[in-house]
Amino acid sequence: MPARMLDYIGPVAPEALLDRIEAELAAPDFGGMEPRHSPQRTTILNLLQLLAYESGAFDRCIRLLIRVADYEDENNNYDAVRDKITKFFQAYLSGTHASINQRIGIMNECLWSDVVGRRSLGFRMLSTALEGPPWTGFGINEFGARPRDFGFQPSHDELVAWRCAFIDVAVRLGTSGDPDLEGPARLTLANKFRGMWHHKAMRKKLVDAASKLNTYHPWGEGWKAVRSTIYFDHTKRKDKDGYEPLPDNLAALDRELEPKGLVPQILTYVLNIGHDYWGLDSDFDHEDTNKYDEAEKRLEAKALRLGEEFAASDHELDELGPKLFSNDWMPYCTEFGRGLAKGAHDLRVGWQQLVDQLGYKPETNKNFAVFGGFIEEADAADLTLAQGLLDQCAHHPELRHVLVGLHPGREFTETDLDRCMALLGDPETRPWMYGPIIWRDGYANFSSDRVVDLAQQLLNISNGDDVVLDALSMKLHGKDDAVDVLGPQLRRVGLRAAIERLKKYDRDPGGSTDYNMERVIGVALCFDGNDGEKQEWLDTIFSFVDARYGFIHDFENAIQTTIALMPEAFLNRVFESAEKEQYRRIFFIIHGGLRRSPLAKVDIGVLIAWCHSRNDTSVWAPVAAGISLWSTDEGAVTMSEPAIRLLEASPEPEAVLEAFAERVTPSSWSGSRSNAMQPRADAIGMLVEHASEEIAVAAKSVSAKLVTLIEYERVREQREDEEHEQRFE
Repeated sequence: MPARMLDYIGPVAPEALLDRIEAELAAPDFGGMEPRHSPQRTTILNLLQLLAYESGAFDRCIRLLIRVADYEDENNNYDAVRDKITKFFQAYLSGTHASINQRIGIMNECLWSDVVGRRSLGFRMLSTALEGPPWTGFGINEFGARPRDFGFQPSHDELVAWRCAFIDVAVRLGTSGDPDLEGPARLTLANKFRGMWHHKAMRKKLVDAASKLNTYHPWGEGWKAVRSTIYFDHTKRKDKDGYEPLPDNLAALDRELEPKGLVPQILTYVLNIGHDYWGLDSDFDHEDTNKYDEAEKRLEAKALRLGEEFAASDHELDELGPKLFSNDWMPYCTEFGRGLAKGAHDLRVGWQQLVDQLGYKPETNKNFAVFGGFIEEADAADLTLAQGLLDQCAHHPELRHVLVGLHPGREFTETDLDRCMALLGDPETRPWMYGPIIWRDGYANFSSDRVVDLAQQLLNISNGDDVVLDALSMKLHGKDDAVDVLGPQLRRVGLRAAIERLKKYDRDPGGSTDYNMERVIGVALCFDGNDGEKQEWLDTIFSFVDARYGFIHDFENAIQTTIALMPEAFLNRVFESAEKEQYRRIFFIIHGGLRRSPLAKVDIGVLIAWCHSRNDTSVWAPVAAGISLWSTDEGAVTMSEPAIRLLEASPEPEAVLEAFAERVTPSSWSGSRSNAMQPRADAIGMLVEHASEEIAVAAKSVSAKLVTLIEYERVREQREDEEHEQRFE
């Protein structure tokens, strides 16, 4: 009700409403807004979006949204306020009539802020301003009786002016002398180059901008963008209708931006993000079926050669800038490291120069692939030296955290394993590097007992349970489920890892842990043994469900697979528990938040047999509420075959049909809820003609109630529609 009142007040007194919101969000004690399940947050953010439509209120509204964003995790993808902010920087469908200068002013405030999160947001604004088509709106285009459109809709000339203005910003940032601004700005413009090149009126501007950036400092990202544009739009499409020959200015720009000199080539071919075969490999043939593998080999060979030439030159490592250990995805760093070792006059000196350079880089997240490549090549030349370098890595404050991955690929020995496991007792050791030892074939040169010992020790380290689950899931990838790939010991460790992970419960928003857990649990429960751990796993699930009052959103697949493999044990725990726990557990079966019904994977024959074995008619309805109920054939909704079988086997069909009727109302829908309910009600109504008189009578009774319910829903919807049509003047 308060939210609806604000919706009514906003169009009538927008200034007063904005003043009130500003007083709350600008208060010194403001500490952010919880993004999940917060109607207050949703209402306030929506109102700020609507109020920002007017150019006079835009600056205040955006600054308030940015203040909320300051307290929000940048990785949050649940109704993220940063997404709402960047929508205002679209050329079309932005939802505001703020001027270009207003938007650039706000963007510059973010870009030149001392707050890292705001600078990141500023570059998102810049990227959004340069992209499109397509453009998408944010879906709120009405504000009481006030007429609204979708915001600023530039003409062709205005769109050109818009893009030119934001390109100018990117060029100024890309030549600013501030590395924290230059790199992201140059990359942002490169990422949008091809899309804007399609807009022919922008081509001269893009060529000029590229020349300015390249004159200031070789623009490798821009050259890759030009090469990609040539490949996808003027080479690969030669046989397509509407093919445009390669424009002279784009061909000239390709030649101008091509990196010249050793350091610019390394920055472009090695210390740059992505494979980009079509941009980096001049011999890339889109018609060759082996094109990617062959291009990969050529680019790896080039990276190796560049490393070798660099080591033999008079250049210093600091000339390569901060990217040498950047954590961005740069796939050719390992080969470059091999080249550094291959071309070094003295391997020890070359190694020490690398280590010294590492100390000059303050970044917390680094990529150490160049060290792995150096050791790989050193191992081929001098095995004893390579072992000494690995021993040094084990004592280095940073390299020790990636020690496993630094070992050469020829063979991972017992000595290598001892070196790595010696770090397990250190509380600062990061467990993720140990995962490959458990699952990769290249680490299979020692007994399985040592792998089991490693996995068990990982469970004593923070996040070790996640590492074990991930590693065992990888070990099972592509394997026949009928084959006991893990063996009893690793299955036991996998169960223990799942138990500890579920007890910890720090959410699983991406679902990756649930996937790993399901794979491991699915195998562990299919084979005999580890009975104690299996029972403890089931106990942990019920503790998890009880603690959340039967309503869960995470680890759904792992729990559902457990129910499918232990249905009798699961159901016994539900119906033999104390009254309070039983209520929560039945609620979980019926409404527990799973995308699929909790009992959906259980064979219906097993469920029917279990219900009969209980000699308790009250169990049938909850079980009926937990199975897959509806089936759709060519758009027609019918009762599923398992639902019909359960109904026909039940001693009290009306109770089962009542449970079915509870699920006529969908948990989510678009448009009219009554229209979504009607096909399901009709499916139940068809049972009035069932051969069993008892089922037919029960279906008639339940159907009559559903008719009344749907009619009530239609009246409610009509009343709401009429209220919605009334607007405040």
